[in-house]
Amino acid sequence: MDFNELVKNRRSIKKFEEDYKVDDAVIQEAIELAAYTPNHGMREPWRVIWVKKERLADYGRLFAEVNFKNDVIKMQNYIEMVQRLGGILIIAGPVDRRQKQRFEDVLAVGGYMQTLSLALFSSGVGSCIKTPATIFEPAFNDGLNIHAGEMVYGMVYLTALPAETEVKVRQNTDLISEF
Repeated sequence: MDFNELVKNRRSIKKFEEDYKVDDAVIQEAIELAAYTPNHGMREPWRVIWVKKERLADYGRLFAEVNFKNDVIKMQNYIEMVQRLGGILIIAGPVDRRQKQRFEDVLAVGGYMQTLSLALFSSGVGSCIKTPATIFEPAFNDGLNIHAGEMVYGMVYLTALPAETEVKVRQNTDLISEF
C-alpha cells in the first residue's frame, strides 16, 4: 500500500468483538519503525510499556479498579473486553517543566503514536489510540510503575483489522488560508 492510501485508509478500530492475537515480531518492528517519526529537535520523549496478551487480565483489573471501583459489573465487563485485544502499548515519558520543551514533547509523542498506528496498519494490525482520564490517576500510574517525573501520554490498543476499510471524507474542507 502506498503512503497516500495508507494515510487515507487507516482507521481507529473501536470494536473488540473477537479474540485477537498478534505476532510479537510485527509489533516490535512497528514500535521501532515509529521511532523514526520526524519531530522538532529530534526529541524522543517516550518509552513503550507493552502489555502482552497474557497480561491483559492484570491490566484490565488495574484499569477497572481505578475507574469502576464501586461497580462490579462494569469492572468485569471491562476486564472481559480488554482480554479480547491483541495487547496494549502504553506510551509514557518525561514531563518537562519547561513550557516550550513540554509542548514539543507532547507534539513528538502524538506524532510517534500516529506513526505507530500507521506502521501497525501497514502490517495488518488494527489499532485505536486511547487517552482516558485514567492516565492521570496516581493509582493507575503506580500500578504501571510510571517513574517520578513521568506521565502516561496515551495507549494504543492492538486489534483485529477489518477485511476492508473505507475512506471517510474529511469534514474540514477549509484547511488552507493565506497570510
